[in-house]
Amino acid sequence: MEKNMKINFEYLKRRVEDAFDKTDLEFIRRNLLELKKPTIVSGVGGSSVVSTFGAKIINQKNHIITQSSEPRDFIYQNLSGFKNVISCSYSGKNYGVDLSFANDLKKYLLSNNSFDNSDVTYLEYKTTIDKERSFISLGATLIPISILLDYYLDGNANRILELIEPTTFTFDTESDIYEIFSGYDTSTSAKYLESTLVESGLAIPIVHDKYSYCHGRSTLSTVQRSNAIYFNRETDFDKMMLEELKPYYNEIIVISSPAKDQVEADFHMLVQSMYLTKYLAEQREKDLS
Repeated sequence: MEKNMKINFEYLKRRVEDAFDKTDLEFIRRNLLELKKPTIVSGVGGSSVVSTFGAKIINQKNHIITQSSEPRDFIYQNLSGFKNVISCSYSGKNYGVDLSFANDLKKYLLSNNSFDNSDVTYLEYKTTIDKERSFISLGATLIPISILLDYYLDGNANRILELIEPTTFTFDTESDIYEIFSGYDTSTSAKYLESTLVESGLAIPIVHDKYSYCHGRSTLSTVQRSNAIYFNRETDFDKMMLEELKPYYNEIIVISSPAKDQVEADFHMLVQSMYLTKYLAEQREKDLS
């Protein structure tokens, strides 16, 4: 099993490069640029990481209201304020896609597949490298996110590929609880960590909004032996927090990025988060794949 995880990380950047080469990126850019009204973006599991990033990208690039949503929420929430729905799914044919499309919104599918349905605009990304064999989505998550960032950066694929590099971690993995310090600016990275740690059974993740942590959530670390994962944007608040948190945690694992743009930084921290889970899996003698 360890062999699969090793291969999937070795192929991570190559799979993104291959998708950039084989996908009609201009078609995807053109259709995303046409989104002028409130848009809801949906995904589950690894694709919920994609939908979180997608909602952020379209909000920033198109200057419209966006929301990321789990498919089940479509049953209960009022969709009347939205005009478009983008469903994110590697296969494009799970029940979550059906739920997100059971409405009168204009429909888009961001997927590795397309089907014969004239009511759906297929934002299909293509790959020719061997299909990823993995329980935890790595390439299947990073490829569509990279394509969305390519749209945001007006086709600067080289910049994106520069950010997909291995990161080395060394920390004490004895604790089973990982408290993740995040916010909107690092929401994609935090979503990946939370989803992956739960789905793999590697650890128990708890995601804190950084400011909400200051209003009582610090109590947990006084009664539980936890590690902290801190997404550092190098603000004055972050500097203060990293100093004040030291007595409360067994380890504080810091993830940061030199990218000033928050979307680029979130992408870069996502890549690092993937390598963090790889290190934790190796230490626990488990396999994400």
